[in-house]
Amino acid sequence: MRLASWCLVAGLLLTNSSCLHRFGGARPDERPVELFVVNHYIMPVEVYASGSGTSYRMGIVLPGLESRFVLRQALIVSGRTVEFHAYPADGARAVRSGDLLLVPGDIVDFEIATHLLNSTAVIRP
Repeated sequence: MRLASWCLVAGLLLTNSSCLHRFGGARPDERPVELFVVNHYIMPVEVYASGSGTSYRMGIVLPGLESRFVLRQALIVSGRTVEFHAYPADGARAVRSGDLLLVPGDIVDFEIATHLLNSTAVIRP
């Protein structure tokens, strides 16, 4: 009987570790939301995220470059939407992603176009 109990415990531990490996060692609800910003505009843009009544600066993306940011968990814990804003250094009108309903593990591509009105933000499938 003892051998069967040990085999059961070993099997449960192996199952648990394989689930953690699938999600990169983190629980599914702790996976980060990543934001990739590509700036095709002629000036640097300053990127902000807002949601759940808060807003914070994520960083600056220089012209012709791509940057990766990790979203704070507090913005998606409440289950509300998040909006990204990009403010061009030349004072042009800010680019907004629109409201995005994000869950842990999502990856967002925010492309700042040469003509700011053509900018887009999508959640990768």
